[in-house]
Amino acid sequence: MIVETLVLHASDFIEWVDASGAQGGARRPVPAQGLRVRLESPPADLELIHKTAGTVLWRRVPAELRRVIDGAASPADLAVPLEADEPLYALAGEVADPAGHFLPRRFSLAAGRRTEHALSLFRSPLGTRFGRAGGLIGRTTLEDGSLVPWALLALRVTPPLATPFDFVAQSDAHGEFRLSLERLPSLTKDAPATTYPGVLTVRAAADGTDPDTLPAARVRSTGSGNAAFKTQLTVDIAPGRITTLASPGRDALVLRFS
Repeated sequence: MIVETLVLHASDFIEWVDASGAQGGARRPVPAQGLRVRLESPPADLELIHKTAGTVLWRRVPAELRRVIDGAASPADLAVPLEADEPLYALAGEVADPAGHFLPRRFSLAAGRRTEHALSLFRSPLGTRFGRAGGLIGRTTLEDGSLVPWALLALRVTPPLATPFDFVAQSDAHGEFRLSLERLPSLTKDAPATTYPGVLTVRAAADGTDPDTLPAARVRSTGSGNAAFKTQLTVDIAPGRITTLASPGRDALVLRFS
């Protein structure tokens, strides 16, 4: 016999998602228990509950979000009371992976409407593994050699007679990155070329700790002066190999903030 049921309604829910590598597949949640989340000036009554599927934001106010029901709760008892609406509140902070498999990031969101927020995490060079499809390695810098940390690299590869494949990676605090080409099909024996055409775009800023707010950057290609910096870089991708991705004639991917 169920004497009473405790009904709790979360303020919001954060799903941490592995957004690295091949895009377009099923969401890959990152267990929240292994992450370290630090909030800046959160509401005094806010509590974080970390679960495998994500992080629950739970507040003690308004009181209607927490009720004790006599006996077993009915579907109506489990519904969120209309009077439980609370004002939206800004929530900002940073998340880090003590194991080092994912890069740290800042985030900010508007909470208070029992919304599910999906926040992307990107694998570090330590947490990136290359399979048979190979991958790309490199580092992001400015023209003077200064490192550009936290840059987001988006690569679109178009094999012949196939739909494009999209890949994403982020450089770490030292500008180093590893981009896995998992799922990219291998070349056939009668392939007309030894590489696939690819197009690279980059988002970066001097303060790039929040990947959701990064603006587009320009990448050094061929040419001189300002004309050398393009909104995208055309590259040849050799599936099955691990190669260095760099601007033409350079040993790094040279960027310029737009």
